Parts: sequence; structure tokens; C-alpha cells
Amino acid sequence: MCNCFMPILRQPAVHTQPATRQMTTKEHILKAARQVFERFGFNKASMADIAHMSRKGRRTIYTHFSSKEAVFKAVIDKEVSALANQLRGVTQRPVSAEEKLRLYMHTRMNAVRELTVYYDALRQDLVNNMGIVEQLREEYDAMEVAMIREILDEGNASGTFAIDDTHLVAEAIVTATKGFELPIFMGRSDFDHKRLIDPLISLLYTGIKNNA
Repeated sequence: MCNCFMPILRQPAVHTQPATRQMTTKEHILKAARQVFERFGFNKASMADIAHMSRKGRRTIYTHFSSKEAVFKAVIDKEVSALANQLRGVTQRPVSAEEKLRLYMHTRMNAVRELTVYYDALRQDLVNNMGIVEQLREEYDAMEVAMIREILDEGNASGTFAIDDTHLVAEAIVTATKGFELPIFMGRSDFDHKRLIDPLISLLYTGIKNNA
């Protein structure tokens, strides 16, 4: 006899985990190249070192990159792009423009310490006049000015700031923050940027805050 009240047995739902994206050959090469450049610096590193670290043949490396300089520029670009993504995240936070600018500065300097290959490139550029990173630096500076200007414009719109030329002030802030990079650039591991950023921001606010 059919038991009409017997519950229907259902197969348990299968929750599949999203597949982890495999790194492309190019990404794998760049990851290995970063380790090589961090360990040996640009001058002493070779394509053979990158091939050995990535466990790829040199022919494979040259399929994706025409030279050591091309690999180096791609590694730097990847580092700077990662920093830019972090900073864009700060600009999207639902906090006041005043707090957003403070978070931006601290996030920027904390991340800058991780850009070891980038700063090695700057040092090598000064010593050997390579010119490898100049275009990337210009592009990054322009991008950072745009992000800071966005914060300043937001502050103006909310009445928090009173700035006549947000682009000019954004350029001044970018230039000023580069002064904090110098000790890191020179390899000073004891440099504590945190104790200097807040006084600078407080002084900056005295000038741009709307006191009306």
C-alpha cells in the first residue's frame, strides 16, 4: 500500500566551490621574475635566472617578453597596479572625505613598503640612468593626482573642504607624500611614517577645511 504521507527524499544540494583560476604562463613567469629581481636586483639578474625560477625554458620566456627590461617593466607595472587597486578601494569607502584622505595616506605608505622591486628599479634608474620606469612613474603620478582630487572634490561638495583648485592641491599632496618615500627608498627599515602622516594631514586640514 502506498504511504501517501511518506516524505519525499531529496538529494542533498551539492555546493561546488568555484574553481580556482590557474595562473597563465605569463603570470607564472612574472611571479618568478619578481623573486629573481628582489633577490639579485636588475643588473645581476638574468633571463636564465628567471627561466630557472619559473621552471620554464628560456624560449618560453622570450615568447612572452622580448628582453630582461621588458620583464622588469611588467613586474613593476604589476606591483604599481596592485597598489592602485588598494587605493581605489579606499576612495570607494562610505566615510567622510576627511577620514578618506587620512586612510588613503596611511594605506598608500603601508603598501609602499611592499614595493621592493619598484624601489630597486628607482635606485637602479638613478645609478645607471636606465629610464626604464620613467613612463610608469608619470602614469602612476597622474593616476594618484586624479584619485586624491576625487576625494577633495567630494569634500568640497559636502562642505567639509573649501578648495579653489582641487587639482593643484592634489598635485601638492602627491609631491609632499613623496618625501615620506625617501627613507624607504634609501632602505631605512627603522623609518616610521605613521607618526609623521597624521601631523601633516592635520596641518593640511587647517588650510583646506571649511571653517565658515
